[in-house]
Amino acid sequence: MRFFFYILVTLLLPMPVAALDVKVDIEGLDREYEANVRAYLSIEQERDREGLTVSRVRLLHDMAPEEIEKALQPFGYFAPKIESELDVSESEFLAKYRIDIGEKVLLGEVDFQITGEGATDPRVSISFPLSEGDALDLVLYEEEKQSILARITELGYLEAYYSTHKVKVDRDSYSAHIKLHLETGMRFRFGEIRLEQEILDPQFLARYLSFGTGDPYSHEKLLDLQSRLIDSEYFKQVEINSRRDQAEGDRIPVDVLLTPNKKNRYRVGLGFSTDTGPRLTLDWKRRRFGRQGHRMRSELRLSAPETTLSSEYVIPLERPTEDYISFGASLDHYDLESSKGNKALINASHSIRLDNGWRRTLSLDYLYEDFEVGSQDDNARLLVPGITWSRVKGAGRDYIKKGKRLEFHIEGASESVLSTATYLQLYTRDKFIHGLSDEWRLLTRIELGTTWSDTLTELPPSKRFYAGGDNSVRGFGFEDLGPEDASGRVVGGRSLAVGSLEFERRISGKWSSALFVDAGNAFDPDFDSEVAYGFGFGVRWRSPVGPLRFDLARGRYVDERTIRLHVVLGPEL
Repeated sequence: MRFFFYILVTLLLPMPVAALDVKVDIEGLDREYEANVRAYLSIEQERDREGLTVSRVRLLHDMAPEEIEKALQPFGYFAPKIESELDVSESEFLAKYRIDIGEKVLLGEVDFQITGEGATDPRVSISFPLSEGDALDLVLYEEEKQSILARITELGYLEAYYSTHKVKVDRDSYSAHIKLHLETGMRFRFGEIRLEQEILDPQFLARYLSFGTGDPYSHEKLLDLQSRLIDSEYFKQVEINSRRDQAEGDRIPVDVLLTPNKKNRYRVGLGFSTDTGPRLTLDWKRRRFGRQGHRMRSELRLSAPETTLSSEYVIPLERPTEDYISFGASLDHYDLESSKGNKALINASHSIRLDNGWRRTLSLDYLYEDFEVGSQDDNARLLVPGITWSRVKGAGRDYIKKGKRLEFHIEGASESVLSTATYLQLYTRDKFIHGLSDEWRLLTRIELGTTWSDTLTELPPSKRFYAGGDNSVRGFGFEDLGPEDASGRVVGGRSLAVGSLEFERRISGKWSSALFVDAGNAFDPDFDSEVAYGFGFGVRWRSPVGPLRFDLARGRYVDERTIRLHVVLGPEL
């Protein structure tokens, strides 16, 4: 009897189907709608659950039509036609759902109102994007509802809320009605702004504020202030507290707690590129001198072709994050294929960001250069005033889908003013990134320059143009291209024209591949040179400091053919 009792109990227990293969097949929906339906379907969520029983599978299947209807309602579909079927074989369940999504519900009346103090504020000119006759889209409705509230709050109406928010669907008329009333409350403003620190002059620090007491309260302006103060490097921590509990009327005081950063920063850097080979950088930065925010930076860069020691002293101006005056000096020893020599430079510059987004820099350099280039062994002294306009704009962080870098520079010198040569030089260097799709990008680069002077030989190498290298015509070494003298040695030129075209395709994750072609050279009417070409393919890996590029390029110049591997790490723009 006990044996038969065990058999009876076993037969009555629910049969586990953990070993069964439960599949869900959905027809008739596009990808977005199908994804939402699967998220709602209990049978989809539980099909791999351990201990699932046959009776549970059938129950979940019976629940599916109602769940499918709910999943489609946010998109405005309230009357789908659903055919469901559950096929059962020995060890498999196949749940099939064929869906005719039908038509979207259309909107009837849309009652959107703004009440409170903001109703008469001309800056609160907001209309709801859905109107009578539009298809109901509850996803868009929720997104816009939150977006409007965020915009109202950013204008200073911190207590804004929806006093009424209803969407009513009439299934008989297959229409919907929206009733949305926003109560703004009063508009808050900034009260006293207290910058708590002891290292800088309060009047200087106040220049970082883009708002003042009495201005409309804005979270965005507070975040911008925090970002500005952190980027200044004067402070290692910036904590901003809005004192709503201390508000007087509509005025909210703000406390900014600033923790000083260390005065000195030291860095050691290692780098490599095929232009320079291994590179060692020693960097010292003095983050502040005195209480007016002055700062200084010195750097030593060591590589086989060039060694540079430089220092710069910076004085922030009225807009300390945008405008400054700087004084600098540098010593440079270079030993390149085309030239070798030593340079000593002192300079002063005044740099401001213009309202249109461009940066304008006025500079005055005094250069002494002792050099050998070709058969020429000479020296030069130049007092060089110059002006530069530059702009960098990029959409994206580690992967720029659309961006550009523009730079235009004019400089010159005169023998009548502390110089051994008279010349005028124009130069531009531009790069554009165009996103063709999520996978493809087109990168274009152009570099042009021209110099007016009596002869090339009166110009030192640093004022001549050369081509070739990682960021010029690939397939050739750094400054290997340019006009050649009678002995075939590169001596540089008074003009430059280089262009590049590159197609890049994302492969997987942070990896992408590229095909490119470069063309151009430096030119001079007194010496021989022709257009050089470089073409090849490359691989890129997106690192935290910019893409790491590996390019294998074939160079062609007259009858010369070269193959060169280029390795570069750094920002794209």
